Amino acid sequence: MPIMQLHLPEGVCDDAAVAKLLVEASEFYCDIFYPQVTPRPIERVRAFVAATPAHLWATGGQLVSEGGGLAPYFTVLALTGRPPEQLAQLMEGLTSMIVTHLECERKAVRGQVIEIEPLNWFIGGVPAAQARANEAAQRSQGFGKDEK
Repeated sequence: MPIMQLHLPEGVCDDAAVAKLLVEASEFYCDIFYPQVTPRPIERVRAFVAATPAHLWATGGQLVSEGGGLAPYFTVLALTGRPPEQLAQLMEGLTSMIVTHLECERKAVRGQVIEIEPLNWFIGGVPAAQARANEAAQRSQGFGKDEK
């Protein structure tokens, strides 16, 4: 369920830089969550921007449209049970990418992991607990390919 939502004020960041960030973040997310899966299930990753008009975004009490600084906020979704070290590696790496691509201060970036129980996440209309159980069974039988 690798999903990343990046919240940014509209019109402040270069679209090409944001697009490059989304593509690279998707690849990184996949690398962190599926390091030993071949082929890598990049089709599972979703990365997108939620843009807020600059006159409706305040950083440190100042509207971005009136000089408030760029302070990106991002969320990532993860099924409950992922190792804390893996989540920390993901958040550190994504923060670094945001700083690099958007040319903002690291201390201004905020990120949040939202953990979701497998029974509350659906893949093709099937609870993840069931979909991933089927995937594990298929792997043990030698099929070797992840479900989409």
